[in-house]
Amino acid sequence: MPSLRQFFSHRLIWLALLVALGIGALFARTIWTIRNDEWSYAEQTNANLARTLEQGLAWSLDSFDKSLEGVAREVARPEVWALPPDLRARVVFDNSLRARGAGDVLVLDAQGNVILDSGSLVPRKAHFADRDYFLAFREQGQQGLFFGKPVPSRVTGLNILPISRGYYNADGSFAGVVVGAIRLSYFNELFGSLNLGANSGINLFRQDGVVISRFPYGDADVGKTIAGTPNLLRFQAEGSGSFVGTAALDGVERLYSFRPVGNYPLILNVAQSTDTILAKWRSSAWVLGGFAVLLMLGCLGLALLFVRELVLRQQVSVRLTEAEHDLRTTLDNVPSMIAYWDAGMHNRFANRAALEEFGTYPAPVRGRHISELLSEARYAASKPYYDLALSGAPQRR
Repeated sequence: MPSLRQFFSHRLIWLALLVALGIGALFARTIWTIRNDEWSYAEQTNANLARTLEQGLAWSLDSFDKSLEGVAREVARPEVWALPPDLRARVVFDNSLRARGAGDVLVLDAQGNVILDSGSLVPRKAHFADRDYFLAFREQGQQGLFFGKPVPSRVTGLNILPISRGYYNADGSFAGVVVGAIRLSYFNELFGSLNLGANSGINLFRQDGVVISRFPYGDADVGKTIAGTPNLLRFQAEGSGSFVGTAALDGVERLYSFRPVGNYPLILNVAQSTDTILAKWRSSAWVLGGFAVLLMLGCLGLALLFVRELVLRQQVSVRLTEAEHDLRTTLDNVPSMIAYWDAGMHNRFANRAALEEFGTYPAPVRGRHISELLSEARYAASKPYYDLALSGAPQRR
């Protein structure tokens, strides 16, 4: 019997532990689902943001490129150079060059000297033969549009992104370069209305990893290169998408949503810190996790209290059983008949002497009516006395 009670006690504790684990698993599932929802929302939002910024930037670059292409086409015509300076400027430079963020357009000869200037009829004196974009066309045979390394302008002193096209003589030989510029502050203005949270921002790179803009971190990293880093290798290999990586420049883990900018050798990415993305989720997880722990502890605590009460009741029951056994043993060894009958004259207790008197020993008589144990004559003779005793009148035998 004690082993059986111990078995049920242990089983209740295991059941409570199972319920507690079920509560914990349910809350863990809920917390993880909330995290996945937060992460999916961030991925979708950042991807949409990157797409929107890329489309706007590509449209601006398309307009600027068409203008440079037009300038390169005009300056390659010998008859243009025969025009008077003011008319030549109107023919070569049109209003489409006055795009937001765009600087003046310069036409360089084969030696890198400025020979036409969209900002002045008299070209400003400057020499650009050492610039990477000039060398790309003259030395490396670059074709099409070329994005130079971000540099301070030798004309205005502002930080710029040079964008250039070569132009050629009638025989196909190199004649010079048409170079325009976009102020780097333009990118900060374009990205400035966005707030992605702490340690988060928007980056623009050349395809080879040269940093053009890192908003909102300022211009300290402009011109640096992340060539060969794991993040850039993924940008170059995958083209567009999202992944979690650690920035080479500051070591912060971020979610990157990246895309090429149109058909240009540029990469735009929205980089949001993983800590920022999961900050609200962590707060919710602590609250839900704490509540789950309280429920689990409460479930186990109630089970332990119940088991404790059950054990106490079992101990009391054992003591009562032992006391009843001792009392019956004592009364059975008393030579006098001792019996107890309720108001309906049904037996509640009878010792051994009484059972022997009734002739039922060792069979018990508990619950039987007294008329079943006596002859009809004896019961009829004794009944008046029983009735008087039940009414409260003392009777003596």
